[in-house]
Amino acid sequence: MVKKKVGGGKRYKAVAKAKAQGEEPKWDGPAPPLHVQKKLARKVQFLTKVSENANKLSATKGGGVSKKAGRKKALPDLSSLGAVLEEVSQRDPAKASNSSKQKQHGAAVKSAKQRQHILGEESKRLQQVLQHKLYKDDPIAAITNHLRHTLPPAPPPKPIKSKPAKAKRV
Repeated sequence: MVKKKVGGGKRYKAVAKAKAQGEEPKWDGPAPPLHVQKKLARKVQFLTKVSENANKLSATKGGGVSKKAGRKKALPDLSSLGAVLEEVSQRDPAKASNSSKQKQHGAAVKSAKQRQHILGEESKRLQQVLQHKLYKDDPIAAITNHLRHTLPPAPPPKPIKSKPAKAKRV
């Protein structure tokens, strides 16, 4: 048979609350168990920290600035990116057929041995790139040049077709 717990949690909370506010507790019974005292002390400490932080935030907020307005940053100049993308899109389609014949990277790896092999290959490639003279001189220009020659051309935009208006039935 399981012994039913007798109430008293409210008494312990009232005592802890009174101690936190600096008042004398109104309860005269035996002290609550140590684990309950520690638990209540942690709760009271947490709640005081939360209220302090809330007060600090409300004091520093001032004119009601929203979170999103504080996070906004100026965008960098993307005009050079647009120029590079235009050049890539104007590339001739003859080179695209050669790139489709190349080995497709990024296929599913089915074993740890394959993964190790690919890791070795990729690390060698990375070292070659880092050692390359053009990359050492200007990394951004080297990467854009590489992308210009390896990315397939952008597909042409699809023309928008307007649907004929349907006759309304009366």
